[in-house]
Amino acid sequence: MRNKYRSILMFGLVLSCLILTACTGNKSGRSKTEEVVNLYCDSWIVDNYMNAVSDYDHVIYECYYYDHGRLSIGPTERGFRGIVYLTEEEAKRLEEEYEWEDADISDTGFEQIESDFTGDGPWYVSKAFNEDNYSAVNILYTYFDGKKLVFNIHQT
Repeated sequence: MRNKYRSILMFGLVLSCLILTACTGNKSGRSKTEEVVNLYCDSWIVDNYMNAVSDYDHVIYECYYYDHGRLSIGPTERGFRGIVYLTEEEAKRLEEEYEWEDADISDTGFEQIESDFTGDGPWYVSKAFNEDNYSAVNILYTYFDGKKLVFNIHQT
């Protein structure tokens, strides 16, 4: 009986040490969170998240997430930031359909997209557009200049 308790105690001690080592260790000597960014030029982001946009010329966007190393447990939510270049007709439709307010474009935070691609503005925002457009994401920003949308959204 005594051996049984000793074995259970030893097993618990070894298991505790393994868990502690896994939680305090790090990958490749890294001790802080690293942002991972991948660049895409496909329609996936518009098809899956932008309900109010029906026509566009092309899209360029970054998919980003934070790699927490060995401390990361479970899935990591991803964010998407980029530019949707609208067709002339679609830009006109969105301009007329939504009420747009003046906005100052802040730093977009792009890693791989040249910030010159955003243009000079003037820039506008619309709460109604954001509510109608995105499904199941947190909206960090969406700016509209009458030709394109510059966005940053994050999965919930």
